[in-house]
Amino acid sequence: MPGRTGGLLALFLATPLLAQPPVTVDLTPTAPTVGDRVQATLTLRVPTAGLAADPRFPAWGKTWGEAEVESSSAPVKISEQGGSAVWEQRITLAAFKTGSVPLPPVAVAIPYQTGTVQAQTPAGLALAVRSVIPPGEKDPVPRPPAPPRSLPLSSRFWWTLAALTAACLGAAGLLWLQSRRRKSAPGAAPALPPFEELAAELDRLRSEPSMLALHTALSFALRRYLGRRLPFPAVESTTSDIQRQLLSRRMPGPLVRQTVELLRACDLVKFARQEVGEAQGRERAEAARRVAGEWESHLAPKEPEALEAAG
Repeated sequence: MPGRTGGLLALFLATPLLAQPPVTVDLTPTAPTVGDRVQATLTLRVPTAGLAADPRFPAWGKTWGEAEVESSSAPVKISEQGGSAVWEQRITLAAFKTGSVPLPPVAVAIPYQTGTVQAQTPAGLALAVRSVIPPGEKDPVPRPPAPPRSLPLSSRFWWTLAALTAACLGAAGLLWLQSRRRKSAPGAAPALPPFEELAAELDRLRSEPSMLALHTALSFALRRYLGRRLPFPAVESTTSDIQRQLLSRRMPGPLVRQTVELLRACDLVKFARQEVGEAQGRERAEAARRVAGEWESHLAPKEPEALEAAG
């Protein structure tokens, strides 16, 4: 009697292990074509009595049989009532061959307090993949091209056309106004020769009260004269660069030294804010005139020497 009772108790405890709850699989759509996305919904209904933990659904890889697994959701318990609970997992599949694509059984582990049961998906499950080519047409004949069809013009087209037209008219009006202003503007005075331009600027600086402004304008005027007369970019060059330029052109050493010393004196006032009296400032302006005169004499074209008459 005790042995029979123990056997009945063992059979009662093993009952959950022997009874495997079914795992149903719903496929949508049921007849996909090649490359279509198919949603497979795995549904598991189990009694909650004796459960030790939530069921463990498969850890999906890249394929299920010959179908590709594109994505999978986490299992979710969607309901629980009457002593049973329902879990669900959604998987997105895709098949790239026609015909039957088998989906072999996979297991869902159900942990009971007395052990773990492996619930399987239905055997013989498969995707029925259709071809996009109509049946019976192995080599379909291409249809003739359809005749051209006129498409209706929506209101967006007319609004876009109006906006572009207005923008073009506005741009044309601006160009016309600019051309009129250029025509009506007085013509720019022709540029003076380098020495005359420097002399005019030095005459203007005679009434300059600020020594800083005088030396700044004097330096610019002398650099502009050298740049136009030789020519080279003297305005954009430093005083040391100007010295190298003049010496590389084999200019007279004393004249180069006077020019560079005058430019450096202007630099001390411009950058170092050296204090300079008004008399010294006027003297430097006159020195610039004399230096420019010497440059004019040196750069003037030399007349050919007269040939001695043969006696």
